[in-house]
Amino acid sequence: MAKEITAYCVKCRKIVVMQNPKKVTLKNGRLAYKGTCPYCGTTVYRFIGRKKE
Repeated sequence: MAKEITAYCVKCRKIVVMQNPKKVTLKNGRLAYKGTCPYCGTTVYRFIGRKKE
């Protein structure tokens, strides 16, 4: 069972469950999940904590 990841969709103005979430690293080194809104198709992000080294 896949873990459901939620994110805020700016276009729909509500919290939605991401479709096709992928873990990505942004240019500044932050980790985030990137996916799409199931209602409007907009790209949504959910930032996650950094790894402690």
